[in-house]
Amino acid sequence: MKKIAAVLLSASLFLTMLPAAALAQEAKPNLTRGEVVDFLLNAADDYNPGIKKEDILKGYGKGDGKEDQYVSRIEALIMLGRAFSDLPEPKGNDLRVANTSASFTDVPKWAQDEIAKLIAAGLVSGYPDGKLGVSDHITAEQLRTLTNRVMALEGSNPRDDYYEYVNKKWLNDSKIPAGEMSNGVFNELAKANEDRIKAIIDDLVKKQNPAGSKEQKIADFYKSVLDMENRNKQGIKPIAAYLAALDKASSIKELFDASFKIDKEIAKGSLLSFAVMGDAKDSNVNALYFSGLGTVLDKNSYVSGDEKTKKAYTTYLTKLFMLSGSDEKSAKAQAEDMFAFEKQLAASAMDLQDQGKVEKYYNPYTKEKFVALFKSIDMDKYMKESQVDKADKVIVTDVGLANKTAEVLNDKNLNTLKTYAKGMLLINAGGTLSEDFLKLSTQFEAQMFGIEGAKTNEEMAIMTTQAVMSEYLSQEFADKYFTKEAKQDVEQMVKQFIEVYKERIKALDWMSEGTKAKAIKKLDKMTIKIGYPDQWKDSLKDVSIKTFADGGSLFDNIVTISKESKKRAIASLGKPVDKSSWMMSAYEVNAYYNPLNNEIVFPAGILQAPFYDLKAKHETNLGAIGMVIAHEISHAFDNLGSAYDENGNAVNWWTPEDFKKFQEKCDQVISYYDHVEVVPGVYNNGKLTVSENIADLGGMAASLQVLSKMEKPDFKAYFEGYATIWRTTMNKETAAYLSTIDTHSANKVRVNRTVSNFPEFYKAYEVTEKDAMYVAPKDRVSIW
Repeated sequence: MKKIAAVLLSASLFLTMLPAAALAQEAKPNLTRGEVVDFLLNAADDYNPGIKKEDILKGYGKGDGKEDQYVSRIEALIMLGRAFSDLPEPKGNDLRVANTSASFTDVPKWAQDEIAKLIAAGLVSGYPDGKLGVSDHITAEQLRTLTNRVMALEGSNPRDDYYEYVNKKWLNDSKIPAGEMSNGVFNELAKANEDRIKAIIDDLVKKQNPAGSKEQKIADFYKSVLDMENRNKQGIKPIAAYLAALDKASSIKELFDASFKIDKEIAKGSLLSFAVMGDAKDSNVNALYFSGLGTVLDKNSYVSGDEKTKKAYTTYLTKLFMLSGSDEKSAKAQAEDMFAFEKQLAASAMDLQDQGKVEKYYNPYTKEKFVALFKSIDMDKYMKESQVDKADKVIVTDVGLANKTAEVLNDKNLNTLKTYAKGMLLINAGGTLSEDFLKLSTQFEAQMFGIEGAKTNEEMAIMTTQAVMSEYLSQEFADKYFTKEAKQDVEQMVKQFIEVYKERIKALDWMSEGTKAKAIKKLDKMTIKIGYPDQWKDSLKDVSIKTFADGGSLFDNIVTISKESKKRAIASLGKPVDKSSWMMSAYEVNAYYNPLNNEIVFPAGILQAPFYDLKAKHETNLGAIGMVIAHEISHAFDNLGSAYDENGNAVNWWTPEDFKKFQEKCDQVISYYDHVEVVPGVYNNGKLTVSENIADLGGMAASLQVLSKMEKPDFKAYFEGYATIWRTTMNKETAAYLSTIDTHSANKVRVNRTVSNFPEFYKAYEVTEKDAMYVAPKDRVSIW
């Protein structure tokens, strides 16, 4: 939640991105007045035709411009305002991310009117002490950042800011729906699919459905979510006895006994938990995984020292503990204790960018070694009670967190552990209880992310039903909204892209023939899943769903479903992996590559306009769904997926020489996407986003190759199709938070930096060295 600190780029990288050749020789950190005016004359010519040096640099007495003198920040800002003299008024997204009400205590009277115009345009920010730093010098990077903000605000030139150029009208008109963090093409299509799901549910609710049928289960589950009157009557009663049991524990043993009893009865509340999934070294067999005590927030939220985040979270916890019966003073103390405890855990946990690396997360312990790790609890007994003791090994996914977990599980920390256990139960169960819990969650999100408004109870009920009853609703959705013809058409598209990828791999000049052969073998064995599963499963066939009127409740329904899911997971331990299963619902607007199955999956939810539109130009579809398809294929060869072979096993199929070259190219991708401003004061993290950036680059390279085979291809339609699907709007708080936890680059960055890497873009829009989108050929990056 803390904004990423602005770290200056090296001069060589920075200068390749400047829109002015006038600064190409500048090596000093600070700019002179003359250098600033030369830069601005070049940058502003498309926005302020006919502008002259004297329009920007007024000079001192007798016209002395003192061009060799270092420029101050206040002077540079005024020169910027003169160069771009007719600034648009911020609207929509621009207004959302900018601080247009800033005020500074050190702006001299003579400059106040001109600085006020820049503030109103959302272009300037100062120091935490309320000063602008008027006499500070300005660097080339700082000037470019300010100029890029102006170009984004204008949004009229594809050669300076392509993302804004394509999406400006939508961005200016954009609104964020109540209770949402953002809006964009993905959100809009998800909402359209949600409306279709709502129509399905509404139709089922009106009918008298046969008992035990999937239709009855969908309708009655929805009714149980929507019945807020009865949920409010229940209040906290469903978990009150469990909270009391945790409170009564007088030793770590008693706490674990209480925790296990809770987990056994309601499938919630377990202090420690295991997961069952394919063994990364033998992906055909399900293995047992363990990480340690979990945290509610991401690691950075605890270790960054961000007081705003701490206050929002501890306020939320305080109110939760008060709902459980604690007085305000006690609740506050418990909230502070829980935050401090989670902070300890987070400090020991793996960094987010390392979590997908098999060499980091695959740490197999023999059962004896794993049990011996825990000195203060009987882990052998706990595994038996959890029915996972038949596993001959436990794969520890986060060694640091596991060691910290073993260290803190003792009687010395009993009171803290009791608080933690109660807090986790309140959070995990709260969504199934009364409206009070939902309101607290909404307030927490508003404090954390600046979210405005809240979803209605009906909207929440639809969302919950979509998430929990996805297996049944997916079948209904696919039957109504995705044809077999569309499925076959997309399958052919995917196969075409795989063949193009083979061509590209064969043509690589940095990879040896032996490694190429293994890469192509991986493509040959890649599984393609389109639209919906070939065979529908019924994991809820033995689950009974009841409304309040029939003696059930939302809490009971969730417990029943959770227990069945856990039962099935435990039963699968040591058994063959079901590689026909899907990780997403059919109506989800998303796609994925699963390295353990070597499969690419495209749900029906994303295979619709504007991603896939039979009425659109073929080039537009290639820039949209074509890019998505090629992106997912590329994940098989990103810095994470490349660690797995054609069978989904973590096996090194690279020669040492090839892998060294690959790592060097990955480092180049990190640098290429790093420290690009997302919104004012927030920067992209190249290391965090490297896997997705590799997939974007590979996806665009492959889809452009498909496009190039067409007769007279319309490259502008392709690039516009690509930029359109990534348009999005969010407030600054959300953008700052995502920059620390999202492995995808900000949408604007993944458009502008990615298209700037390909000569087809330069040719289509006549981009030259003087334009802000220009990247010198030697500084562009390529892997696949």
